[in-house]
Order: sequence, then structure tokens, then C-alpha cells
Amino acid sequence: MAGLEAYRHAIEGAALIKHIADKVSSPVHELEKKIESLLSHGRELEKQLKAAQQKQAAETARALLAKAQNSAIIENLGTADGDFLQAVADALKSQFKGVVVLGGSSNEAVSLIATVSPDFTAKFQAGKIIQAIAPLVGGKGGGKADNARGGGKDVSKLPDALQKARELVSAV
Repeated sequence: MAGLEAYRHAIEGAALIKHIADKVSSPVHELEKKIESLLSHGRELEKQLKAAQQKQAAETARALLAKAQNSAIIENLGTADGDFLQAVADALKSQFKGVVVLGGSSNEAVSLIATVSPDFTAKFQAGKIIQAIAPLVGGKGGGKADNARGGGKDVSKLPDALQKARELVSAV
């Protein structure tokens, strides 16, 4: 690029930098420091959010343990994404022996998690449970004998999927 085209390109670049500096309330000469500060702050907020989610998952796991029936916990956790469901299931693994099936929805999508403790994998496999219930919510999933994930798009069918899970593990 040369001549007038290079000049126009430089003007556009300078205007873009000025626009970005205005967006982050920073003078142009301090823009790099401001962006680094914002990125650092964002990383710190992500850490705090993750810690809060882990704490909430542990609290949810304790509440589920209190109302566990026999050797199965099958529960709709309401507004929850797959990562939160997995965190709750992981928190339950060390405290609960049996079958856990959790469902939730977030952003108009259903998430499903199933875990089966080693004592029960001969009779129930998490992957097969998810493969049986995920189609009910218009999705699919799978995994191993001890842990599986799935999901779908039909939030209204989540109760049906969890009822199917109850039927599958009713012999626990």
C-alpha cells in the first residue's frame, strides 16, 4: 500500500484506536495499559465466578443428599448449564453411592448428566441412561459407564426425560 491509499488506511486505523480508547475511557497513549488492566480484571472475575459456582454446586449436592431416595438421585435443577450439573455430580461422587441423573436448562437448551458409582455400573451405565433419555428432549448424548452427558433443545420435555430415568433405575 502506498500514497493516498496508505494515508486513508492510517487515518482509519487512528480513528479506530481513538474509538476504542473512548470506549474504555482511556487516553490513547495509555490504551495498552488500560486493556491489560481490563483483561486482568476479567480473569479475576472469572476466577471468582468459578469459585462461587463450585460453592453453589457443593451446597446443591448437600441438599440433594438430604432428600436422596434409596440409591438414586434424579432431579431437575432448573436453570443450570451442563458445567454446573457436572460440578454438582462431581460433588456427589465422593458422598453418594448409587445413580445420579441431573437435568437443567439454560439458553433454551437442556443439559443432562448421569453418574453411576462403581458399585452400580454392573447394573446401570450412565452412558446408556443418557442415550435413553436425551432423545426425549430432542437431543443426544453418551459417555462411559460411570459418567455421561447429553442434551437437547426441548426444555418442556425435561420432566418426561427425568421420569424415564426414574423408570430405568427404579430397581436400585
